[in-house]
Amino acid sequence: MLRIWICLLALVSQACLAMEVSPHFSRQLEPVMKLYQSGQWQQAQNKATGLKPGSDAERAWLAQLQASLAANLQQTAQASRYVELALAYKEWPKQQQLQLLCLRGDIQAQQSNWSGAIASYKAALALKSDDALRLRLAGLYYHNKQYGEAVSQSEQLLKKGWHKQTAIIRLSALTALQRYGAAAEQAQELVRHEPKESKWWQQAVSLNLSAKRGDQALGLLQTAIDRQLMDDAAARNQLIRLYAWQGLPYRGARLLEAAMTKGQMKASAENQQLLAQLWEGAREWPKAVDSWQMLAKQHAQPKAAMRVAELLLQQGKTEAAMTQLVAMKSAKGEQGNRAKALLLQAHLNKEQYAQALELARELQQQDNWQQRATSWVNYIQAQTDGVNKKAA
Repeated sequence: MLRIWICLLALVSQACLAMEVSPHFSRQLEPVMKLYQSGQWQQAQNKATGLKPGSDAERAWLAQLQASLAANLQQTAQASRYVELALAYKEWPKQQQLQLLCLRGDIQAQQSNWSGAIASYKAALALKSDDALRLRLAGLYYHNKQYGEAVSQSEQLLKKGWHKQTAIIRLSALTALQRYGAAAEQAQELVRHEPKESKWWQQAVSLNLSAKRGDQALGLLQTAIDRQLMDDAAARNQLIRLYAWQGLPYRGARLLEAAMTKGQMKASAENQQLLAQLWEGAREWPKAVDSWQMLAKQHAQPKAAMRVAELLLQQGKTEAAMTQLVAMKSAKGEQGNRAKALLLQAHLNKEQYAQALELARELQQQDNWQQRATSWVNYIQAQTDGVNKKAA
């Protein structure tokens, strides 16, 4: 809930001097003010309803008191009405007029009347240039989605020196404007001032990624993990993927492998697949084959077994690939057809045309494979005819 300003009402005797309040009205105010100052706002409000002001000054003074009481009691509609009555009086001392403008602004903000609150605080700033007022105005601009103004006001304050809340407003407004580079720099400044606060590290990493500064995001995330500020599985997963995105799949694979071994990350099917893909990206073919093989065995992933066969064929390990594929070709559906197609290619590599032709004819019976299978049949028959002619 937005903070409601409590008007710092002066002692009755001082107010009487400043506002030309009569001694009679001052005496009426004394018991109300005692209740007010002791925090008994409901009792003070009840008693204030019986007061009888005799002049415009006294009516304005009473309206200010009733506005402050209503605000403290969360009676925003009444507070709004009373504060307008108080502000209608034009002879307020500057300080009390300032407090009333701020009170009105906070009431308007609580009612989500952001434009009204902004106008009230701008009027207050016109009376007195004050950093606390400017900070409040910056926050109101942000709530009203006037992000450029929020940035402008917060930057004026930050030029004078560091202030955490001001920096947070600027960070939020820059992010809303999608000025990710500047927002990332602001987040990194928050990191420098509060290096043990993990949320600033998280935002700095995220904003650098949005600004397409993968190298900076990687460095920040690695440092945060090293300092155990973001030392969880999600952070490690992000770091591993960052290594891959930055063209460093080998380091990502090593990190993931170590994390799973130490129990810092689960040896889940998703992580095992990521490890296999990272080893592939690093062109570490034996490690990639081992990882896909483990995924196939431990998590019953037929696609992983297929990838093992494909990699073995790519490496020229035809016999090992064929052993894998023979076990898979009886599988139903597309998985079995894919295995037959790879096995057919392996037979062709070894010029085993009879076995290849048998598989091609089986694939001709499958709708999705007819065209390719027919091409293979024609190719195999042409090769067989050539061999026969040479033999003759």
